[in-house]
Amino acid sequence: MSGAGAAASNKRMYTILAYVLGWLGGLIFLFVGKDDPDVKWNASQSLIIFGGLSIVIVILSFIPVVGWIAEFILFVIGFIFWVYFLVQSLQGTGQRIPAPVIGTTIAPYVDQLANAVK
Repeated sequence: MSGAGAAASNKRMYTILAYVLGWLGGLIFLFVGKDDPDVKWNASQSLIIFGGLSIVIVILSFIPVVGWIAEFILFVIGFIFWVYFLVQSLQGTGQRIPAPVIGTTIAPYVDQLANAVK
């Protein structure tokens, strides 16, 4: 396999793993893929979306009934995001995958986090 083919294969694999492993994958591949801007961007987005959802879900778990219902709804939303990113990353070549609905809102934060890692 040529060097360019191997790099493209790694880029795709890193993007897939950044989303499959949720916020932990985002954190890992933010640093492992630091030489590729698209991998860093996807890893940053994974960290922000799944990390943010995880934090909110943990906080809501302490609120009886209403918190548990909201927690379940956020879990379902997180699962939908996870499936979406998994399908998109499996079909793609490692390019940036913008989040549906919230993509334009979180894009500046994703860019800021991705650019902070050198």
